[in-house]
Amino acid sequence: MTSTRRSDFDVTNSVQVSSPAAVLAAVEALYRPTWPGLSMDPVARAFEHFERLFAGKVAGYHGVDTVYHDRQHTLDITLALARLIVGYERQQEESSRLGGARAVVGLVTGLFHDVGYLRRADDKDSRNGAEFTRTHVSRGARFLQEYLPVLGFRSWVPVASEIIHFTGYEVPFARIEETVSDARDITVGHLLGTADMIAQMADRCYLEKCRDRLYAEFV
Repeated sequence: MTSTRRSDFDVTNSVQVSSPAAVLAAVEALYRPTWPGLSMDPVARAFEHFERLFAGKVAGYHGVDTVYHDRQHTLDITLALARLIVGYERQQEESSRLGGARAVVGLVTGLFHDVGYLRRADDKDSRNGAEFTRTHVSRGARFLQEYLPVLGFRSWVPVASEIIHFTGYEVPFARIEETVSDARDITVGHLLGTADMIAQMADRCYLEKCRDRLYAEFV
């Protein structure tokens, strides 16, 4: 392994965060020993759908066209989130543990936290996904309301559609914490928001991306 930090690898320079397959493998390596017996099939299905969705291969959606909030950004934060969730879980007494189902729902929420930037086929008046900056989290919440039942997590829709807002500013955090009753769900939301921040700042090209890509989305 090269000692030079590669631009499309994670902070450890060991996982290629431009590759869904590489990130999925890293997530599975974390989740399987933490929750033995947990089915990883929903996670694998979510990654497959994510890849097709962002590539513009899912009916009703255009592929990702935001240059900062791209596929690599999402995979980077998803890996960071998996590490935070597993690290938290392994430190807790049994009564405080998140459990496998919550860990999977949290991860899937992270994987689709920026799906609201994708233009739908009926978004006739938009030219680029960046136009949804102010509403992309709410759009992502609506996506989860449709998609989580497909994975068998219908009962988690109310939680996921709230905690996704820890990655944005459309809903005050205090209101989320009042709405979501289980402290463990709030913890997952906090880990999600943290992963979104630290993965961006740990990107080897963070400053250049802010200048050359994020600014372009804002203007």
